[in-house]
Amino acid sequence: MIHVLQGSRFLRERAGLPVAQRAEVDAALRQLPAAFGQIHVHAGLGIRRLRRNWFECRAGLHLRVVFFVEGDECRCYTVGNHEHVRRFLRST
Repeated sequence: MIHVLQGSRFLRERAGLPVAQRAEVDAALRQLPAAFGQIHVHAGLGIRRLRRNWFECRAGLHLRVVFFVEGDECRCYTVGNHEHVRRFLRST
């Protein structure tokens, strides 16, 4: 099982979201450890590989969480809509 860690950028972005969206993000992160790596379980979160160790998961209809997996750690780096995720990936 993986451990979910939240970086400072992620925490700032999450804090700027409306309360309902923060709740969706929190719900997705609670499900992530059990779902990651189990194809039938993670279908609801829409976990998808973006690059080698970079992944995203759905946290609502238009909201995505981008995270990096290394060993048994999952580090959340950013949260936003599809366009925000594209910009983030171009900058990394």
